[in-house]
Amino acid sequence: MPPEARRIVLLDLDAFFASVEVLENPALRGKPLLVGGSPEGRGVVAAASYEARKYGCRSAMPMAQALRLCPHAVVLPARHHLYRDYSRKVMEIAHRESEVIQQVSIDEAYVDLTPVSADMAQAEALAHRLQGRVRVELGLSCSIGLAPSKMVAKVACETGKPSGFVVVRPGQEAAFLAPLPAGDLPGIGPRSEERLKAHGLVTLGDIARAPVGQLTALLGPWGAVLQRRALGEDPSPVEVDRETKSISAEETFAHDIADEAPLVEQLERMAREVAESLREHDLVARTITLKLRLADFTTLTRSTSRPSATNAADAILADARHLLEANWTPGQPLRLIGVGVSNLRLLHAPGQLSLDVLRLPPQT
Repeated sequence: MPPEARRIVLLDLDAFFASVEVLENPALRGKPLLVGGSPEGRGVVAAASYEARKYGCRSAMPMAQALRLCPHAVVLPARHHLYRDYSRKVMEIAHRESEVIQQVSIDEAYVDLTPVSADMAQAEALAHRLQGRVRVELGLSCSIGLAPSKMVAKVACETGKPSGFVVVRPGQEAAFLAPLPAGDLPGIGPRSEERLKAHGLVTLGDIARAPVGQLTALLGPWGAVLQRRALGEDPSPVEVDRETKSISAEETFAHDIADEAPLVEQLERMAREVAESLREHDLVARTITLKLRLADFTTLTRSTSRPSATNAADAILADARHLLEANWTPGQPLRLIGVGVSNLRLLHAPGQLSLDVLRLPPQT
């Protein structure tokens, strides 16, 4: 007898940073809004409202370029403390529905409804309630994908944005994926998509039906994995890590980035986010990690350990930039960049005063 199909939700907050800014200032509602760095410097877009996206603006785009596309957009600096507060409230709502939750970013989480639902119909009702609670209690719009696997839930969620609710029932995974463009599958970037298209593999259905030898000839061993994913196969669990072993932030770009300035801007933002999270949990870290994913999906992870632990953004950024300089060639296209910290411990150990804080670099 086949195992019982899982019931997994991906909850993704729509244009999260921009939506929070509209909540805080309703006068911004309906206006094109860009959140991020200054257009006069090397600032990049951290978030664009859907009104701004109509003009071609998107995250990770240089702010100056976004303003050329949409000169009348409102530009606001990012307020990460505020976004983290709203994110925490969203996750608290999600925990009312299930304890099996994997938060993958500040605005996105997988929620496993299998333990709390008898079938897909009941899971669908719970997912509707989750989406409604986020809207009513916080005023935020979110999209929902419900499917038997994390990967299919992710694709379903993306196809319904914004404010969507897409359900893929057990046994329908391959049929749901088949008509979608190859690039809609997580793990297929623009270059791989173009390579597949050049050989007549335009949709995920094309990939699912292709001889596996053709795929491995084009993409190496990844081609066989890709075919299984195009058929909807993804056994990866919703991972719940109750002990904080590491903290990280990463950004997958809509288009590969090969210029240093926007990459450094992303590192600055991520270093601030990671430092804020460390301070929120009263933690310090000794190991700083940089994650890079190249255009061909090669992933590089490089780490360095500090002589003393820190929770300061400028120290984390300095180490991350050093790792970038040592492991990336300017002009080399990147699909993803991330910063993480590990080797964590409490800043103030229970029952004792810590002197480490005296050795920390100034906090930004």
